[in-house]
Amino acid sequence: MTLHPSPVRHPLLPVPLFALAVVAIVLAFWLWGDPLSIRLAFATSLYALAVIAMTLPPAIATSLLLFRTNLIGRRVLLALLVIWLFIPIYVHIAGWRDLFGPQGWLEVASPFDPSANLIDGWTGLLWLHGLAAFPWAVLITGMAFTRSSAGLEDDARLEITPLAVLARVTLRQNWDAVLVAAAWIVVTVFGEMSIASVCNVRTYAEVVFTGIPLGQSTTESTLTIAPGGALMIGLILLTAWLAHGLRPAPTDAEVKRAKLLPLAGRRVLASLVVWSLFLIPLAPPIAGLVYKVGITIDQVDGQFIRGWSLAKAFTLTLSSASIYQKELLWTLALSMTVAVITTIVSLLLSDLATRSRWSGSFVTLLCAALFALPGPIVGLGIAWGSNRPWLAPLAPLIDRSIFNPTLAILTVTVPLVTFFYWHAMHTSRQIYEMARIDGSSWWRTWTRIVLPANIPVIVAGALIALVLAANDVSASVMVLPAGIDTISRRIFGLLHFGGEDNVAGILLMNLAVVAALSVVIGRLASWRDRNDFGDSVP
Repeated sequence: MTLHPSPVRHPLLPVPLFALAVVAIVLAFWLWGDPLSIRLAFATSLYALAVIAMTLPPAIATSLLLFRTNLIGRRVLLALLVIWLFIPIYVHIAGWRDLFGPQGWLEVASPFDPSANLIDGWTGLLWLHGLAAFPWAVLITGMAFTRSSAGLEDDARLEITPLAVLARVTLRQNWDAVLVAAAWIVVTVFGEMSIASVCNVRTYAEVVFTGIPLGQSTTESTLTIAPGGALMIGLILLTAWLAHGLRPAPTDAEVKRAKLLPLAGRRVLASLVVWSLFLIPLAPPIAGLVYKVGITIDQVDGQFIRGWSLAKAFTLTLSSASIYQKELLWTLALSMTVAVITTIVSLLLSDLATRSRWSGSFVTLLCAALFALPGPIVGLGIAWGSNRPWLAPLAPLIDRSIFNPTLAILTVTVPLVTFFYWHAMHTSRQIYEMARIDGSSWWRTWTRIVLPANIPVIVAGALIALVLAANDVSASVMVLPAGIDTISRRIFGLLHFGGEDNVAGILLMNLAVVAALSVVIGRLASWRDRNDFGDSVP
């Protein structure tokens, strides 16, 4: 069999050194950690491993079939994947609880604890985290699968079937992408607290969050600083390795993209499997929200009869925008501010990342440090830093504006949008080299050539930041000033008391807007075929 080169990335840290650092952090956490921190970290780690076990196998199979074969309805599935990526986590929570949760359409008890609900406790936690992680795992592995060596696959197809090629060649070539997806899940499970809070499960981020409403200060918290610091360092190292795996391949090492593999007689069966993996997680929560928004209760002969009205569902969904008008306006102001700042900062960072290997490593570590921090930790840090006595003259800016929430959400949007721009515009390095030969400065080349040539991608990145900012709960919920409320924070609070019909209405409206923006993002991001995302989104 002929050997074919493939893109090679230099490791951010040698594997033995990385493993040694992780072991040292675990030992430090175990020796100097308080009992509560150790218990919470251990429990959260178990939840993360369980989410990986239940999410990665179907995600890998879906990614291989979706990105590398001629599935029926492939473009529609890719569009659904983009929409799924940006569905707010509270839509998943509300939809499934309205369907199977307490006071839901079909209340289902947990098979492990008949006194508990299926969507409460650890069963709900694992299921909802799996729903949130699945599309990102599919995208991360799919980006790697689309960069497989075409030569190796073409040679293998002479001897084995297309499905065997996917398993023996494509997957083996990109096994590190599976580890990257697993690292993504670990970081998100440790950083996300809204699911644990609604499902009444104690995790590290959830305990940090609940300590503030209970009136605890940083000195009164039962969590000590040392183990928390060790945990943050561990998450940053893990995220740095994750971010390094997501960096685009060097331009001079690009290889010919592999073509879609024909499934022949197994195409229908494979398509049914993938469509089922999409519809089973997405259809029930939407059905739950539609049921909740249209539910009616009438009293007949002294008995309460539950029914459903299409007219009520339609009217309440449309009127939800006026019911939550104040929250929507604050959300729009905050999201647009974050989108503008994120676009500027991410464009500069993505350009810096392409200049040299060292600058690329610096951007990778910076984005990893920002993204690794759990949302409640970010909120605590910003609240602590903004309450310093020497910042008293800035109190009106801090306490009566969206300044602090903007800083918090930037830790989420800047890393993701930076990597999006890095992938979409990494071929601009060749343009700089040609422009430098002609005597053009960096600034002139960037503003006159690179940016105008990538307007659709830039707009797509701004919309990604807008959607992520509007969806955020974990990072901003602890630093929202009094009198300022966002729709995500309001819905998060209402979910603790059960999803009412007007909440279901605004969630359906939210879902429709997110779906429309996701389709626009997908079209803008795929405007040219020479970037990594061009083959990953419709």
